[in-house]
Amino acid sequence: MATVTNHSRYLSSHLDAARQSYPVMRKRPLGATGLSVGEIGIGTAALAGGWLSSVPDEEACFTLGLALDMQVSLVDVSASKGHERVSSLVGSAIKNRRHQAQICLRVEGGPEEIRRETEGALAALGTGHVDVLLWDRPTVQELKSRDSAWAALGDLKKQGKALSLGVCLEQPEALRVAIEQGAAEVLQFPLNIFDQANARILDAAEAKGIGLIASRPLDSAWLTGRYGAGHIFLDSRNRWSRADKARRGRLQESVEALVSKSGTTTAQAALQFVLSFPQLSCVVASVSDWHQVVGNVDAARGTLDPLVVEQLKRLWADELQAHPLVP
Repeated sequence: MATVTNHSRYLSSHLDAARQSYPVMRKRPLGATGLSVGEIGIGTAALAGGWLSSVPDEEACFTLGLALDMQVSLVDVSASKGHERVSSLVGSAIKNRRHQAQICLRVEGGPEEIRRETEGALAALGTGHVDVLLWDRPTVQELKSRDSAWAALGDLKKQGKALSLGVCLEQPEALRVAIEQGAAEVLQFPLNIFDQANARILDAAEAKGIGLIASRPLDSAWLTGRYGAGHIFLDSRNRWSRADKARRGRLQESVEALVSKSGTTTAQAALQFVLSFPQLSCVVASVSDWHQVVGNVDAARGTLDPLVVEQLKRLWADELQAHPLVP
């Protein structure tokens, strides 16, 4: 498979003025919402960084702009505290190119928080609406209750501030509740080689016309192959003990052995594994620089050998289904 660094037609297709004239990225329908999205989306959490890992504004804007050039249409943004800067950066990147971006905004809390966070994010993004508005990680009890939180989301859609509504959840049990509850048009949830539990809800969601967005396809970047048991994380991944990291390292070796003949990097194979689920609409991969955007888009241009896909599914069933990793 040719890469973007040696495929001149591919590279020129998103560097010239007519950026959308040549189809770089395949699209999939976002359930029954009427939207179509690029198979790979961009997660912006890593661009927020922390005081030790903040990405400079100019570099972040270049990365976001390059993603749009490459038809990475879905841009995932959190409205929670600490992400205001990223919303502003996304707003700068989509200025005069709003038609190329589909904003997926995640908001937390009850009805007042949902309204306040949405309005604040719209102002920072410089847009009158988002394409997908997701209620971020409500409890199962909150999901079951037809309270004013769902009403607040519905009001925002009626006002034209959201084209579609959904929920972002972690576990299959909660996802089943959301499917049965019937208000969600879109679901977002983690799915990767090391965490395949949510794959069991895909058919039920698809049958109801729900758009499906997979997050954390690289297991918080572990599946890039850059880390080992001795690595010290200075962000939220410091929750992993040395034993957790050692187990991840052993599993990583097994993954690398299975994908070694795939002709891609391990990270690209990890993305291709998630894309192998046809029920999914989009896979959101968080990036911190433009090289990762290029690699992710390149991954979407290929497919993983079906035999390798089945072997990776068996690896999870044998090693992880009964004893999952610390997320």
